[in-house]
Amino acid sequence: MQYYVEDSTLIVEGNFEAVSTGLNGGRSKVKYLFNKQVPRTFNPPDPQEFVKEKALKLGLEAASFGLLTAVKMEYLQVIEDDYLTAFITAGVSNGSEFKAKVGTINIILISKARLSETALLGAIITATEAKGLALLEKGYTFLGTNTDAVIVAYEKDSGSDPKKMNMEELPYAGSSTELGKKITEAVIRGVKKGLELRGE
Repeated sequence: MQYYVEDSTLIVEGNFEAVSTGLNGGRSKVKYLFNKQVPRTFNPPDPQEFVKEKALKLGLEAASFGLLTAVKMEYLQVIEDDYLTAFITAGVSNGSEFKAKVGTINIILISKARLSETALLGAIITATEAKGLALLEKGYTFLGTNTDAVIVAYEKDSGSDPKKMNMEELPYAGSSTELGKKITEAVIRGVKKGLELRGE
């Protein structure tokens, strides 16, 4: 896996099995994961088509999952813990029809260890719980925003560490598992730090 920021976009490149709750999401084998910064006034007629067009513009012609955010990439949080890497952009300042001011919190989780389908999906729940806890601990009265999204992926050929390649498939990602604890800690830390940097 390698990652970089280009054209105000986080791009993560690798050979992934992934699930996404974002636009054009689902479950798929993908080569790229990205988080594209867009203007706060972003309101395209077809958001799904917009994501496809941006992927092509970035040269991501292979299969990809993409997310959109109004958070500047300078506030991107990258948190690594053994075999887990978390990429988080967090903002809660955009206006909404709800009483609380909300924005978008995007979370991308990548594991070097293979994850079962249950773990892939369970990690979404664990990350969402952690995000809500981070917001409550920051003093907010809501657990998320109406545009939040999560991508969970594992590297199918994590050759950087032979020990990781030989790890057994992780069956679960609930908050009491080792993986779940890593996710919880990374998401809470990333959301809080990202919001603090934006003065939120």
